[in-house]
Amino acid sequence: MLSANEAIVIRGARTHNLKNISCDIPHGKLTVVSGVSGSGKSSLAFDTIYAEGQRRYVESLSAYARQFLERIEKPDVDEIDGLAPAIAIKQKNTTRNPRSTVATATEIYDYLRLLYARCGVVHCSHCDGLVRRDSVDEIAAAIMALGEGTRLQVLFPVRALHQAEEPKPTTKRGRAAAAKAGAKAAVESPMTDALKARLTELRGGGFNRLYQQGRIFEFSSPESLLEIDFTMPVFVLVDRIVVDGSAASAGAENRARIVDAVEIAYREGGEVIFEEVPRDENAERTKHRFSAAFECSVCHRPAREPEPRLFSFNNPFGACPRCQGFGNTVDFDLNLVIPDKGLSLNDGAIDPWNRPKYRGWFTDMKKQAASLGIPMDKAWREMTDEAREIVLRGKGNFEGVYGFFAQMERKKYKLHVRVMLSKYRGYAECPECRGQRLRAEARAVRINALNICQATALTVGRAKDFFSNLTLTPMQEEIAGQILHEVRQRLTFLDAVGLEYLTLDRLASTLSGGEAQRIQLATSLGSQLVGALYVLDEPSIGLHTRDTERLIHILKDLRDLGNTIVVV
Repeated sequence: MLSANEAIVIRGARTHNLKNISCDIPHGKLTVVSGVSGSGKSSLAFDTIYAEGQRRYVESLSAYARQFLERIEKPDVDEIDGLAPAIAIKQKNTTRNPRSTVATATEIYDYLRLLYARCGVVHCSHCDGLVRRDSVDEIAAAIMALGEGTRLQVLFPVRALHQAEEPKPTTKRGRAAAAKAGAKAAVESPMTDALKARLTELRGGGFNRLYQQGRIFEFSSPESLLEIDFTMPVFVLVDRIVVDGSAASAGAENRARIVDAVEIAYREGGEVIFEEVPRDENAERTKHRFSAAFECSVCHRPAREPEPRLFSFNNPFGACPRCQGFGNTVDFDLNLVIPDKGLSLNDGAIDPWNRPKYRGWFTDMKKQAASLGIPMDKAWREMTDEAREIVLRGKGNFEGVYGFFAQMERKKYKLHVRVMLSKYRGYAECPECRGQRLRAEARAVRINALNICQATALTVGRAKDFFSNLTLTPMQEEIAGQILHEVRQRLTFLDAVGLEYLTLDRLASTLSGGEAQRIQLATSLGSQLVGALYVLDEPSIGLHTRDTERLIHILKDLRDLGNTIVVV
């Protein structure tokens, strides 16, 4: 007989159809409870061992906490000793959360959010340009690489100080009048008080020259400032530099001067412009602009720096504003608008345009089909994506299917229009995020050309290969080393339990009972719990022999961590 330190000791179990059963289940071993149907296997494993473990956990909580929990009845048993913290893994999918996915259920998505926030390359959501903040060292290296003898003028823009905020008009008419008055004042007097104060501050700071359209104006001669057009961009001349890297000492001195100029321009204007001064006065002047702000390097639009919550579709900060992070909206369902994809447009593929009242829309499309490149006699499923987009979203004078519904929306005060529209409504893919659930700024952050939505759209097997072969810079590798280790480990566990065919963005509510059970097993392996009691309910039902071997291997790994496994 084993002691309570070596085994779970059960004496006199009479739950349901158990007949005064006594047994010992050794700690740190894989124990199988077998028998014919109705012999009391589940009654022993779940309704006695697991239920008593749960009851003792609840009883250990404070009286205040227990009042919010359902009372658990004590199993009909004389004695249970040596019980470890119990975890039940049943072959049943109880997840009904419409936001939960395979990636979130296994904690992979939490690590991916952190990975993309720390190591992702940010692109502009408007022009796809690279979004970055130019460091002083990078600027110095870029300028030194322009070539020896390159003459440069270092500039930063003059921006007026923010004036004290005046009370804003509350009425629409008041706001319009204020805007009109402000615009008139700006035209009549570009030299505002704020601009005067800024120029005075710059002069007090030791800056003596202004620059505009190739001309330099001295602060020391105020009459020259009258020639400056303050409705156009005006710059402060910080320094004039000639790139010199002929000798080590000269190169170091030259670099130090560039760094000083950049730091001054960043401090005063937030950006720096190096304008090349060619020896031929008629030659075009090349400008090299660098910014301290986190902005697009092409269109200069400011962007937000990525952080983990930006990649969460459960957080308003990162969720698509149109669908609130669900990926679909109650909108017009294309499967109802075009129910038979085998029909051509001439055969009436677009259902609402088959009605006599709206036949004019079809006639209009037919007239413009040749110029728009729409094949009228080709089945909808055989049409190119470009042609489908024109039919749906329109082009030129043709408003398309969505334009038709937009016009009908404006007439829905009529009963028959509301009835017609209701026939084509359903859950449709969000037109803004295309089902990816995140806002545009989050989808513009990529690692190895994939954003986080595209990465989670991969199957477990392909995601495992992608993250195993990920190429990162040494700095990124240092930041993401432990994060990638956790992601790869969890993907390996999912692959080991035979779920390599699931995509990471698969909704957890659509999984079968066996898939949900194996995901729980993979999550348990990833959590690295030690000294726990796992109770599994017939985990091998419906599995192929190959998958059964994988499952046994996973259970042995759980056991080897120092856990007790009880399998029904």
